[in-house]
Amino acid sequence: MKKRTSTDSLRSLLSTGIIFFMFLYFGLFSNIRAQNYAVVKDIAGFKKLYDIKTTAINTLKSDFVQEKSISMMQNKIYSNGSFIIKKTNKLRLEYTNPFAYIFVMNNDQIVIKNDQGKSSASISSNKYVKMISQLTIDCITGNILNSNDFNVNISENVQAYYLVLIPDQKIIRSLFKEINILILKSDFTVDRIELKETSGDNTTLTFSNKKLNTTVSDEVFNIN
Repeated sequence: MKKRTSTDSLRSLLSTGIIFFMFLYFGLFSNIRAQNYAVVKDIAGFKKLYDIKTTAINTLKSDFVQEKSISMMQNKIYSNGSFIIKKTNKLRLEYTNPFAYIFVMNNDQIVIKNDQGKSSASISSNKYVKMISQLTIDCITGNILNSNDFNVNISENVQAYYLVLIPDQKIIRSLFKEINILILKSDFTVDRIELKETSGDNTTLTFSNKKLNTTVSDEVFNIN
């Protein structure tokens, strides 16, 4: 059996459907999107407030559901699982349905475990791996707002901020036409991500049962 490389697995994670979530709060999001958005005029003020709110978040746990629309298929594909983030560059993303798949980023190391076995890679040894890994965390945490790899348009209504990100970086632009992120004003966590891919496929990620600043052991990010 041919062993997949870490780069292949990461590309699959982000661009062929092994990416996060579609949610419990889909009805809530539908209501939010139905409301009119106004362009945020004070971008500097928003970024300052956003930095204050997100700096206070040290750990984040959440369940997820993922909805994948593939251009060549009529039916959508759904996956679900959970993830844990710890501020010191630690991420554990675990799919439980329809198959088991674990992606862990622990400082400079990435480990991927599925039914074919376990593979690992050093983030710093591969620019592509580093970029994709950082994009993964930045999307979930919302830090993508501060990235120089995107042109960002920000709008708002009474419940949420809506970010439209157009890739300005060559590798990202080859994968995605646009990334949309919904940030709730109640706790400044990312509630939904929409990835519009250059292939014509689309992935919708939504988070539910979010828990902020709970105790998370470093052992969670070690895979045997």
